[in-house]
Amino acid sequence: MLVYVWSRRNPYIRMNFFGLLNFQAPFLPWVLMGFSLLLGNSIIIDLLGIAVGHIYYFLEDVFPNQPGGKKLLLTPSFLKMVFDTPEEDPNYNPLPEDRLENQDAWKKGTGNRAGSSF
Repeated sequence: MLVYVWSRRNPYIRMNFFGLLNFQAPFLPWVLMGFSLLLGNSIIIDLLGIAVGHIYYFLEDVFPNQPGGKKLLLTPSFLKMVFDTPEEDPNYNPLPEDRLENQDAWKKGTGNRAGSSF
């Protein structure tokens, strides 16, 4: 699924498979499925990943951009509550090494030239 979504979002990237096959990114899931077939593995998992990836890509990237389309896949609110960034605390006092005025302090030192005596 992730390979399919990445390949659809990057359609102009040129790929090379073992130095033998040159293709563009949208064909990557199909090339990997063909390689699985050559190795004698079942392609059911590959086909399932392509199908699920296509459904996700369509619902996330294609349908919302159509006239009258809307975003159907929404993040559950409990996940937003758990993982969203917290609000800025007005009473927060960063450590001295984290303050902005000390960000470039390493550039201000005189230092010693390599090979010179102390």
